[in-house]
Amino acid sequence: MLRVLGLHVSVPSWPIVGDHFPVAFFFTLHIAVAELSLGLITLAACFETVGLRSGNEWHLRYARAAANTYYLVFSLGATFAVFAVTIIIGLWGVTWGVLLNRFFSLFGVAFGLFFVLAPLLVVYRNSFGRMSAGRHAALGWAVWFWQTLFMVLIVEIDAYMLDPAQPGLLSGMLNPPYVPLLLHRMIGNVSWTALILAGFAVLRMARSVDEGERAFQSWAARINLRIGVLTGLLMPVLGFALLEVLRSSVSGYFDNLVGSPVHLFVFQSALLGLMFVAANVALAWERPLRSGADPFGKVCVGLSVLLFGGGLLPASVLGTGVYWVRYAAIGGGLVVTLVHLLLRSAPVRRAPVPVPAPGATAVLPYSSFAVARRAVVACGVFSVMLALYMGYMKETARGPYTVNGELTQQDSRGLWNPQGIYP
Repeated sequence: MLRVLGLHVSVPSWPIVGDHFPVAFFFTLHIAVAELSLGLITLAACFETVGLRSGNEWHLRYARAAANTYYLVFSLGATFAVFAVTIIIGLWGVTWGVLLNRFFSLFGVAFGLFFVLAPLLVVYRNSFGRMSAGRHAALGWAVWFWQTLFMVLIVEIDAYMLDPAQPGLLSGMLNPPYVPLLLHRMIGNVSWTALILAGFAVLRMARSVDEGERAFQSWAARINLRIGVLTGLLMPVLGFALLEVLRSSVSGYFDNLVGSPVHLFVFQSALLGLMFVAANVALAWERPLRSGADPFGKVCVGLSVLLFGGGLLPASVLGTGVYWVRYAAIGGGLVVTLVHLLLRSAPVRRAPVPVPAPGATAVLPYSSFAVARRAVVACGVFSVMLALYMGYMKETARGPYTVNGELTQQDSRGLWNPQGIYP
């Protein structure tokens, strides 16, 4: 009798906001913090290794600050994940049951990684200066490995929900969208993390009155901007590869993505263009010149506006069968941004990082023009918006499905009651 009553428990509902918003809200928070965590530990490990070899104290300070921030946000991301999973179990029990049943071993291994990762992180964060430099750098890469391995496993579920071909711990990696989706996410984590750190450093520099602190924050903003833009330039390339895979493996999903009546792809292109236009403005105005920016920088800004704007032209303007014009325009904008970035960065690679003498901080990047500082902050904000919006696109393009082509949203609600297990 108790078993029968267990199957008649009413499905819970979230008052006022319904079933979709709570899941989207907590998963968005979790994913944002988780991606920030992976970006931070990647940057921390890289800068500590570079600082160990070069002996530059700024690299080591950067690594320590990034590791400390990662330590602080790590448990926050896990907390949001607990809320998200709890809500899914209660409101979308069928979805959770299907995924857990098909990826049971993957969930076990992925969640079990935290028994290794959490102690390593505590030791890593609290052993700066107390452990030999080489061992501490190796420990940082160990933390990075376990954190990255978790994402490598979890992306299998994302790929399966787009193209449910093969479930399982290892076979899930064989689903066509898996590799481009994983690479896209790994590069994107570093890109938007570096750009948001660049904006934060610019704000810290503007508010500081200490010359040494202003010099460090200016350097941090400059190098973060370059890391974020360079990795960001890879994102459309990997995104195009992912689209081609989706076009051949799940054509219906691809059609929903690029031909959505709510213009999902257009909004994505707009955010991408705004991010790179802001980056070009920041590069053009970062050095204090009387005129504000040299002619080359102004040309790059103008070309980026025209080309990324051309990527947004509607079909009514371009005509039918000329979608390649949009891709060509966006590609041209990426090339302009890359050339601008490389030419602005070339002198820095041939000389050590300068430490300005007292009274010389007026020559620091971003110190003279507010437009440059605002552009760096805007670039970081647009990068975060783009990262979150791509997650929204991925979910929306599935249309009525939670598992594309297999499990509809209507069938996903309710209690998990697999036939043959319960009476």
